[in-house]
Amino acid sequence: MVRIFSTLVFAITFATSAIAQIDIKKSETEYLISEVVQSARTNQLAAERILYAAEQAIDAGAVIVSSVQNDRLVHTELKRLATGVPGARAIIVIGSDGQLLHDSYKYPVAPLDLSDRSYFKEALTGTDLVVGKQVVGRTSGASFVPLVKRLGSLTFVVVASPFALVDLQSECGDCWSLALQRDGTIVTMFPPEIQVSSRLINVAISAHETSGSRVVRYQNSVVAVAWRKSSDFPLINLSVRGLPDTATVDIDIN
Repeated sequence: MVRIFSTLVFAITFATSAIAQIDIKKSETEYLISEVVQSARTNQLAAERILYAAEQAIDAGAVIVSSVQNDRLVHTELKRLATGVPGARAIIVIGSDGQLLHDSYKYPVAPLDLSDRSYFKEALTGTDLVVGKQVVGRTSGASFVPLVKRLGSLTFVVVASPFALVDLQSECGDCWSLALQRDGTIVTMFPPEIQVSSRLINVAISAHETSGSRVVRYQNSVVAVAWRKSSDFPLINLSVRGLPDTATVDIDIN
Protein backbone atom coordinates (compact mmCIF):
# COMPACT_ATOMS: atom_id res chain seq x y z
CA MET A 1 0.00 0.00 0.00
CA VAL A 2 2.86 2.31 0.91
CA ARG A 3 4.61 1.47 -2.38
CA ILE A 4 1.45 2.25 -4.39
CA PHE A 5 1.03 5.55 -2.54
CA SER A 6 4.68 6.48 -3.15
CA THR A 7 4.35 5.69 -6.86
CA LEU A 8 1.20 7.81 -7.07
CA VAL A 9 2.91 10.74 -5.35
CA PHE A 10 5.87 10.45 -7.72
CA ALA A 11 3.58 10.38 -10.76
CA ILE A 12 1.65 13.42 -9.58
CA THR A 13 4.86 15.29 -8.78
CA PHE A 14 6.36 14.44 -12.18
CA ALA A 15 3.20 15.51 -14.01
CA THR A 16 3.01 18.75 -12.03
CA SER A 17 6.67 19.47 -12.79
CA ALA A 18 6.13 18.81 -16.51
CA ILE A 19 3.11 21.13 -16.59
CA ALA A 20 5.09 23.79 -14.74
CA GLN A 21 7.90 23.51 -17.30
CA ILE A 22 5.40 23.92 -20.15
CA ASP A 23 3.90 26.99 -18.45
CA ILE A 24 7.37 28.48 -17.96
CA LYS A 25 8.25 27.95 -21.63
CA LYS A 26 4.89 29.38 -22.71
CA SER A 27 5.37 32.39 -20.47
CA GLU A 28 8.90 32.93 -21.82
CA THR A 29 7.65 32.74 -25.42
CA GLU A 30 4.83 35.20 -24.75
CA TYR A 31 7.31 37.59 -23.14
CA LEU A 32 9.69 37.39 -26.12
CA ILE A 33 6.83 38.01 -28.55
CA SER A 34 5.73 41.06 -26.55
CA GLU A 35 9.34 42.29 -26.67
CA VAL A 36 9.54 42.05 -30.45
CA VAL A 37 6.18 43.82 -30.79
CA GLN A 38 7.50 46.62 -28.57
CA SER A 39 10.69 46.79 -30.63
CA ALA A 40 8.69 47.27 -33.84
CA ARG A 41 6.81 50.12 -32.19
CA THR A 42 10.07 51.69 -30.97
CA ASN A 43 11.44 51.33 -34.50
CA GLN A 44 8.46 53.14 -35.98
CA LEU A 45 8.43 55.97 -33.45
CA ALA A 46 12.16 56.62 -33.90
CA ALA A 47 11.93 56.50 -37.69
CA GLU A 48 8.86 58.74 -37.90
CA ARG A 49 10.48 61.29 -35.60
CA ILE A 50 13.35 61.56 -38.08
CA LEU A 51 11.06 61.64 -41.12
CA TYR A 52 8.86 64.41 -39.68
CA ALA A 53 11.96 66.46 -38.82
CA ALA A 54 13.46 65.80 -42.28
CA GLU A 55 10.33 66.95 -44.08
CA GLN A 56 10.13 70.12 -41.99
CA ALA A 57 13.80 70.85 -42.67
CA ILE A 58 13.31 70.31 -46.40
CA ASP A 59 10.30 72.63 -46.50
CA ALA A 60 12.25 75.32 -44.63
CA GLY A 61 15.26 74.74 -46.89
CA ALA A 62 13.13 75.29 -49.98
CA VAL A 63 12.09 78.71 -48.68
CA ILE A 64 15.71 79.62 -47.99
CA VAL A 65 16.98 78.48 -51.39
CA SER A 66 14.24 80.37 -53.20
CA SER A 67 14.69 83.63 -51.27
CA VAL A 68 18.42 83.85 -50.51
CA GLN A 69 20.75 84.67 -53.39
CA ASN A 70 24.03 84.16 -51.53
CA ASP A 71 25.35 80.56 -51.84
CA ARG A 72 27.48 80.74 -48.68
CA LEU A 73 24.50 81.94 -46.66
CA VAL A 74 22.35 79.15 -48.14
CA HIS A 75 25.05 76.68 -47.09
CA THR A 76 25.07 78.06 -43.55
CA GLU A 77 21.30 77.90 -43.22
CA LEU A 78 21.09 74.37 -44.61
CA LYS A 79 23.77 73.31 -42.16
CA ARG A 80 21.71 74.78 -39.32
CA LEU A 81 18.60 72.92 -40.50
CA ALA A 82 20.50 69.63 -40.75
CA THR A 83 21.45 69.81 -37.07
CA GLY A 84 17.75 69.74 -36.20
CA VAL A 85 17.18 66.36 -37.85
CA PRO A 86 18.19 63.40 -35.63
CA GLY A 87 20.74 61.24 -37.39
CA ALA A 88 21.19 63.63 -40.34
CA ARG A 89 24.67 64.29 -41.66
CA ALA A 90 23.75 66.87 -44.29
CA ILE A 91 21.12 68.39 -46.53
CA ILE A 92 21.84 68.65 -50.24
CA VAL A 93 19.94 70.32 -53.07
CA ILE A 94 19.92 68.95 -56.61
CA GLY A 95 18.92 70.87 -59.73
CA SER A 96 16.44 69.66 -62.33
CA ASP A 97 19.33 68.31 -64.46
CA GLY A 98 20.75 66.28 -61.57
CA GLN A 99 23.62 68.62 -60.77
CA LEU A 100 24.45 69.21 -57.10
CA LEU A 101 23.67 72.84 -56.26
CA HIS A 102 24.03 73.08 -52.47
CA ASP A 103 25.60 70.90 -49.78
CA SER A 104 25.33 71.74 -46.09
CA TYR A 105 28.38 69.56 -45.39
CA LYS A 106 30.79 71.27 -47.78
CA TYR A 107 31.30 74.72 -49.26
CA PRO A 108 31.94 75.41 -52.04
CA VAL A 109 29.87 72.57 -53.40
CA ALA A 110 31.62 69.73 -55.25
CA PRO A 111 30.79 69.39 -58.98
CA LEU A 112 28.64 66.23 -58.96
CA ASP A 113 26.12 64.81 -61.39
CA LEU A 114 23.54 62.85 -59.37
CA SER A 115 21.02 62.35 -62.17
CA ASP A 116 21.67 58.59 -62.19
CA ARG A 117 20.89 58.14 -58.49
CA SER A 118 17.78 56.04 -57.88
CA TYR A 119 16.53 58.37 -55.13
CA PHE A 120 16.73 61.34 -57.53
CA LYS A 121 14.69 59.44 -60.12
CA GLU A 122 12.11 58.32 -57.52
CA ALA A 123 11.59 61.90 -56.37
CA LEU A 124 10.73 62.98 -59.91
CA THR A 125 7.46 61.03 -59.78
CA GLY A 126 5.76 63.11 -57.07
CA THR A 127 6.02 65.64 -54.26
CA ASP A 128 5.81 63.29 -51.27
CA LEU A 129 8.79 62.41 -49.11
CA VAL A 130 10.71 59.43 -50.54
CA VAL A 131 12.65 57.08 -48.26
CA GLY A 132 15.37 55.74 -50.55
CA LYS A 133 17.34 52.56 -50.01
CA GLN A 134 20.81 52.79 -48.53
CA VAL A 135 23.55 54.09 -50.85
CA VAL A 136 27.21 55.10 -50.59
CA GLY A 137 28.17 58.76 -50.93
CA ARG A 138 30.40 59.48 -53.91
CA THR A 139 32.64 61.97 -52.15
CA SER A 140 32.41 60.72 -48.55
CA GLY A 141 32.46 56.97 -49.22
CA ALA A 142 30.04 56.57 -46.29
CA SER A 143 26.69 54.79 -46.43
CA PHE A 144 23.53 56.82 -45.93
CA VAL A 145 19.77 56.67 -46.35
CA PRO A 146 18.43 59.45 -48.61
CA LEU A 147 15.23 61.13 -47.42
CA VAL A 148 14.12 62.95 -50.54
CA LYS A 149 11.45 65.44 -51.56
CA ARG A 150 11.01 67.32 -54.83
CA LEU A 151 9.73 70.87 -54.60
CA GLY A 152 9.32 72.72 -57.87
CA SER A 153 12.33 72.02 -60.07
CA LEU A 154 14.63 71.20 -57.13
CA THR A 155 15.20 67.95 -55.26
CA PHE A 156 16.09 68.17 -51.57
CA VAL A 157 17.86 65.29 -49.84
CA VAL A 158 18.44 64.74 -46.14
CA VAL A 159 21.50 62.49 -45.83
CA ALA A 160 20.61 60.28 -42.85
CA SER A 161 22.70 57.77 -40.95
CA PRO A 162 21.43 54.24 -41.81
CA PHE A 163 21.12 53.06 -38.23
CA ALA A 164 19.12 56.11 -37.15
CA LEU A 165 16.03 54.51 -38.72
CA VAL A 166 16.20 51.19 -36.85
CA ASP A 167 16.30 49.98 -33.25
CA LEU A 168 19.74 48.46 -32.68
CA GLN A 169 18.41 46.18 -29.91
CA SER A 170 21.94 46.10 -28.52
CA GLU A 171 21.00 43.91 -25.55
CA CYS A 172 19.65 41.10 -27.75
CA GLY A 173 22.00 38.80 -29.64
CA ASP A 174 19.22 37.12 -31.62
CA CYS A 175 17.30 40.17 -32.84
CA TRP A 176 17.12 42.01 -36.17
CA SER A 177 15.61 45.35 -37.09
CA LEU A 178 14.70 46.44 -40.61
CA ALA A 179 13.30 49.53 -42.30
CA LEU A 180 11.52 48.72 -45.57
CA GLN A 181 9.97 50.53 -48.48
CA ARG A 182 6.32 49.66 -49.02
CA ASP A 183 7.17 47.03 -51.64
CA GLY A 184 9.50 45.24 -49.21
CA THR A 185 12.78 46.67 -50.52
CA ILE A 186 15.22 46.94 -47.62
CA VAL A 187 16.13 50.54 -46.77
CA THR A 188 18.47 49.65 -43.92
CA MET A 189 18.85 46.94 -41.29
CA PHE A 190 20.76 45.93 -38.20
CA PRO A 191 22.86 43.86 -37.94
CA PRO A 192 23.89 44.82 -41.48
CA GLU A 193 25.49 41.45 -42.26
CA ILE A 194 22.30 39.40 -41.75
CA GLN A 195 20.86 37.79 -44.89
CA VAL A 196 17.06 38.07 -44.76
CA SER A 197 14.88 36.02 -47.08
CA SER A 198 12.20 37.83 -49.07
CA ARG A 199 9.78 35.16 -47.76
CA LEU A 200 10.31 36.41 -44.22
CA ILE A 201 9.80 40.04 -45.28
CA ASN A 202 6.65 39.03 -47.15
CA VAL A 203 5.06 37.96 -43.86
CA ALA A 204 4.70 41.66 -43.06
CA ILE A 205 4.24 43.00 -46.59
CA SER A 206 1.36 40.65 -47.40
CA ALA A 207 -0.46 41.25 -44.11
CA HIS A 208 -3.58 43.44 -44.31
CA GLU A 209 -3.07 44.75 -40.77
CA THR A 210 -1.04 47.93 -40.35
CA SER A 211 0.60 46.34 -37.31
CA GLY A 212 0.85 42.80 -36.06
CA SER A 213 3.06 39.82 -35.33
CA ARG A 214 3.48 36.20 -36.38
CA VAL A 215 5.49 33.24 -35.12
CA VAL A 216 7.38 31.84 -38.09
CA ARG A 217 9.42 28.72 -38.74
CA TYR A 218 12.33 30.11 -40.73
CA GLN A 219 15.27 28.00 -41.87
CA ASN A 220 16.35 26.03 -38.78
CA SER A 221 14.80 28.39 -36.25
CA VAL A 222 11.51 29.69 -34.90
CA VAL A 223 11.27 33.49 -34.84
CA ALA A 224 8.72 36.15 -33.94
CA VAL A 225 8.14 38.76 -36.64
CA ALA A 226 6.45 42.07 -35.75
CA TRP A 227 5.73 44.97 -38.07
CA ARG A 228 4.41 48.53 -38.11
CA LYS A 229 3.30 50.22 -41.35
CA SER A 230 3.46 54.02 -41.24
CA SER A 231 0.30 55.84 -42.27
CA ASP A 232 2.22 59.07 -42.96
CA PHE A 233 5.37 57.89 -44.70
CA PRO A 234 6.31 55.17 -47.21
CA LEU A 235 8.04 53.04 -44.58
CA ILE A 236 7.50 49.72 -42.81
CA ASN A 237 9.44 48.87 -39.67
CA LEU A 238 10.10 45.20 -39.03
CA SER A 239 11.54 43.48 -35.96
CA VAL A 240 12.57 39.84 -35.71
CA ARG A 241 13.50 37.85 -32.60
CA GLY A 242 14.47 34.24 -32.02
CA LEU A 243 12.09 32.04 -30.01
CA PRO A 244 12.41 28.62 -28.34
CA ASP A 245 11.86 25.73 -30.76
CA THR A 246 8.84 24.72 -28.65
CA ALA A 247 6.91 27.87 -29.62
CA THR A 248 3.65 27.33 -31.48
CA VAL A 249 4.26 28.25 -35.14
CA ASP A 250 1.75 30.32 -37.16
CA ILE A 251 3.56 30.11 -40.52
CA ASP A 252 6.22 27.78 -41.93
CA ILE A 253 8.04 29.56 -44.76
CA ASN A 254 10.74 26.97 -45.42
